[in-house]
This record gives sequence, structure tokens and C-alpha cells, in this order.
Amino acid sequence: MMQVSVRHLSCVVLLCAFAMSGCSWFSKKTGNEPMELVDFEQTLDLDKVWKRGIGEGQNEGFSSLTPALDGDTIYAVDYEGLVVAVNNKTGKKLWSRKVNKEQLGLWGWVKSFFVAGDPNRQIVGGIAAENGLLLVATYAGEVMALSKENGDELWRKQLPGEIVSAPRTNGSVVATQTVNGKLFALDAKTGEQLWFYDNPPPVLTLRGTPSPIVTDTAIYAGFSNGRMMAFNPANGLILWEQRIASPKGRSELERMVDIHASPLIRDGVIYVGTYQGRISALARGTGSPMWGQDGSTSENLALSADKLFVSHADGKLVAYSATTGEKLWSNEKMLRRGLNGPQVFGDYVAVVDFKGYMHIVNQSDGEFVARVRVDRKGARAPMLTDGETLYVFTNRGKLIAYRAKAGK
Repeated sequence: MMQVSVRHLSCVVLLCAFAMSGCSWFSKKTGNEPMELVDFEQTLDLDKVWKRGIGEGQNEGFSSLTPALDGDTIYAVDYEGLVVAVNNKTGKKLWSRKVNKEQLGLWGWVKSFFVAGDPNRQIVGGIAAENGLLLVATYAGEVMALSKENGDELWRKQLPGEIVSAPRTNGSVVATQTVNGKLFALDAKTGEQLWFYDNPPPVLTLRGTPSPIVTDTAIYAGFSNGRMMAFNPANGLILWEQRIASPKGRSELERMVDIHASPLIRDGVIYVGTYQGRISALARGTGSPMWGQDGSTSENLALSADKLFVSHADGKLVAYSATTGEKLWSNEKMLRRGLNGPQVFGDYVAVVDFKGYMHIVNQSDGEFVARVRVDRKGARAPMLTDGETLYVFTNRGKLIAYRAKAGK
């Protein structure tokens, strides 16, 4: 099975453009270049509250090491398995734990100083902090549950498949998805496998999987064939199934409709986006569509009180009515700049582009109010917020807290 990432697709497009245009590529534009940033009057100041280094940060490639915010603590992990707990108000480190080296034995521990780390042991999907547990998983399919108090390992379970997103839990069941199309449910106390569901992926998919939503009554999971499904957490029985997008086109590339972004749930509604498909809202209990709009995204969505914000694959940042799906505004001044998923804080929405520029726009109209460069290497990971403070984890491993200051 062939798999690619959205960023790999972008590279393919640019290489093809170079090949077709020859040397003239250097002297004239082809229309595939990232849009140049526009100047604007900055009306918002961003206050950098604190900054903390988290090991080696993201690895090169497709990893998206999402941190987790739980109460007054942020938990972050680097690709080598260093888990760090940080106070979200001050940035003070509370504890740290290396979850991989401790399990390698003496020879493995010594070997790690002289050779590159085993890519199969790398963490690529971030960390979850829910119901008293910290959950991480390795690329090789090993799921680990840690104590939130000090990072001590509670259990670990080897699964047959690569895991590139954070597992999730309701306190009784841990659910995780593998890139070969399987959804696994584990006992949250022991790691014992309870059940699994197999949804074989198409020939060509994006490199990655969403994290499922796990509640007391259902596990909601999106798959690379464009289907969203709900399962009984206790036994894996299918509660409902809904196709969000149908493949179109002749080539496998054109027919990709992955649910790559993790779905969102609020009250009785599930919000989900697909690549080359639809942005949709579903009734939580039945999976029935409430609204849908054509669109393409591979990044996580964001919600405010009445708006849904989406970073489209072409670089548009779009706001929809969370109730009706009506398009409220579209910012098209960052086209082809590889935006990460948006995040809401205060009255604003933030996105980071591939060059590491964080763009802040008004929730009301999508107009720019501020811009700051957070990391020259970018920030692939979804950002976090507690409502007023924005937390950004950069590719080079800097966890930074920002707050909006009074306008100029």
C-alpha cells in the first residue's frame, strides 16, 4: 500500500513544475509558488509569556507531536520519547521522563549514544492527557500509558500496525488507530486488547490517521476511505456509519478522500473534514448529516461559540457557521503556504505557515491583526488554548505561550 503526506504532495507538485519549466523556473513564476505575505497595519500586540524547550522537538517528515493541556499542566513529547510536564501559567518544568530509553536495556541505552535512534521507536503522533492517564504511541505500534503525576509507566501494549496519532481514553477504554486501517480498543487499566475493527485503506492515502473521540457511550473514528463511524466502547459493535466524501476522478491521487484531521465534538454535533471531499457536521447520536460544504483539509478544525474554522489544503482559512455551515468569510492571502490547523484564543484565530510565521486574524471577519515568526522550521503540531492563552509547539521543540495585548 502506497502512502503519502500532504507536504510530500506539495513537494511533488513543485518538482513537477520545475521539470516542466526548466531553467526559466528561476526567472518567472509558475503559479504554484507560496503566496507572498502582504503588509498590513498590525492592530494587536502578542505578549510572549514564556518559552520552554522540549527535547529534540519534531523529527523531519510527517510527525505532528500534539501536546496536551489538562488543568494547569501542559504535557509535551519529542520524537525521541522525552515527555515533559510544564505549568501552563509559568512555563516551569514539573517533571520529565524518557519513555523509550528506559526500556532498551543496558546495551540499547549505550548504543543510543552512538547511532541514530530507531525510527520505529519514535513518537510521531503526540500525547493525550485524559481521565488520569498520559498516552503516547510509537511508530512501531507500541502504546504506553503513563502516570500524570510523574510519568511513571503503568503499562505498554504492542499492536500490529504503525501508530501516528495520539491514543484517546474515557478512563475505561483506550482507543487508537493504525495506518493499516485498524481501530483498537484496550483496557485503560491493564492495556489488554478488548476488540478491534478492520477497515482496509485504499491503495493511496495520506500519511497519517486522526485520533478518535472516546466518550462513555461511543468511540467516534474517521477512516481513510472517507467514512466516519461510531462504535460501542464495550464490545466494538457499530452504532452508525456515515460516508463524508466519495472518491472522484480516474487516478488514485484524485480519489483520495482521507479523514486525516481529528474530528471535533461539541454538545450533540460532530464536526469532521476530509481531504478532497467535504467539511461536515453530523448528529452525534445517529451520524445523520446536519450540513456539509465542499472542501479539502488535512488539518485539525477549531471551534468558537458559533463558528467553525478550517485551514483548507490550498491555504485558504475559512470560517463557517457552526450551526448552518454557511461560509462566513474566507482569507485567501496565505495560499499554498502550508497552514497548520487553526486555533481560537480570545477574539482571534491563529494559524502557522510552513515558514514559521504565525498569522492572527479576527474571528469576526478574517482580517489580519498580527504576525510573528515562531520558528524558522515551522510548527506542524496543532496549537492549544485555554481560552485566552495560545500555546505553540514548534518543529524545533520550543513550547511557547502567547497572550493578546491591548490593541495599538
